[in-house]
Amino acid sequence: MSIIKNVFAALTEDSVLCSHLCDGVKSIFHQVSPKAARYPIIVYSVISDVPALFADNREIQSRVTVRIHIITKDGNYTPIYKALQSVMANLGYVRLQTTELYENDLKIKIVDYKIGVDS
Repeated sequence: MSIIKNVFAALTEDSVLCSHLCDGVKSIFHQVSPKAARYPIIVYSVISDVPALFADNREIQSRVTVRIHIITKDGNYTPIYKALQSVMANLGYVRLQTTELYENDLKIKIVDYKIGVDS
């Protein structure tokens, strides 16, 4: 299963995570979020896929970074973040970095997760 399909399946199947989103599963988007009328929502994408390990002139493993935006109006992303941490840890990802961003009237928490993937 591809990275994107695997992450999407894990995010949408987690009832705790989905219970904190405005429209449950319908609040999870790949790469681009629509101008949503309701928040919170999640947007995820692969931002990096770099070779990590070579043998016999072949790439045998890469490091993939998935970025997830938790987009809210009120900045209350703690329960979503906790559920997200659990989902991504269960997939084998480790948190790389976290940052907060304020854009227009939206409060956004951005989390990057990294994993090693065999080729």
